[in-house]
Amino acid sequence: MKFWSAILWFTFILTPLNGQPSSSSSNQDLIRMLIQQGKIADAKIEIQRQLAANPNNPEAHFGLGLCYINSKEYSTALVSLNKAINLNPNLKDAYFYRFLANIETSNFQFAMADINQHLKFFPQDTLAHSQKMKLAIQMREYYDAIQEGYWLVDHNFGGDDLILQQIQLLEMQKGPKEQIAFLNRVILDNRDNHGWYYHRAQAYFNLGEYEKSLIDLDRFLIAEPKFINALKLRFDNHYFLRNLPKCEIYIQELMDLEPENGLFYSDYGHILLQKGEWNKAIKNFDQAIKYKSDHLGYVYLGRGIARFNLNQKKLACADWEKSLLLGETISKKYLNNYCE
Repeated sequence: MKFWSAILWFTFILTPLNGQPSSSSSNQDLIRMLIQQGKIADAKIEIQRQLAANPNNPEAHFGLGLCYINSKEYSTALVSLNKAINLNPNLKDAYFYRFLANIETSNFQFAMADINQHLKFFPQDTLAHSQKMKLAIQMREYYDAIQEGYWLVDHNFGGDDLILQQIQLLEMQKGPKEQIAFLNRVILDNRDNHGWYYHRAQAYFNLGEYEKSLIDLDRFLIAEPKFINALKLRFDNHYFLRNLPKCEIYIQELMDLEPENGLFYSDYGHILLQKGEWNKAIKNFDQAIKYKSDHLGYVYLGRGIARFNLNQKKLACADWEKSLLLGETISKKYLNNYCE
């Protein structure tokens, strides 16, 4: 798992965890100093001297594990770190290093157990909480990842990138209500970041709160008046609110901004269907097909309806057949009712 920084473990060696040295022994200080200086061979000589005097010295086995981590021999490091922890389960620093070695050898369940143990000793270690969140996402333990995300946001760690990641996790696992509750907190802390209003507008839309979504979009579009996704969301809100005159204005604005976006021609075609402008709808559906709109099954469905209303039954049935093949199951009803 290469998203773990290759420098991370070396930073921990240079700076003892939480600023607290793991041992007051001058021998252990010497080992740490040698490792910090990159004198791994000298450190191993000192470690072997200590192990010769006491084979069950947990600090020496721990130091040997650090040496192997520095040389990226993670499987061998695990052997030494396991020995150190078995000899002294209260060797606090060892759990984080064994976590790193387990990550590098893809032993994710063991890595999770180690980071949890480390956090029992050092509950305020923000970097460890961040690494646990990453591991939880990798393991698809999204509930745990979300809880770590809340903790990190509360402790002002990770900035906007972490907030965006938390929004995505909540959208995937919890739904729009939890997203909105989270974004309410984020906006309360930082009202000047207009981006959060867009994300809350999306959550309100997903919840069916179209009016509230439009209020947030208005705030966002003051700062980003040409942001396509926000303009499309504004159109979608008005579409579900049945504000067809506004929908027509907004979709034409989008088509002007992106004249080769097939989705916009499809949307306009469906508005024209509701106005009974069959020929104009067909022209827009043709453009949607030309520019490979998303959801082409829905495009063929709409064009079939327009053609049927122009007494082009054979062409309409052909469109509905294509629509059904592309996954638009409602087309089956039109085929059964109007086609042989």
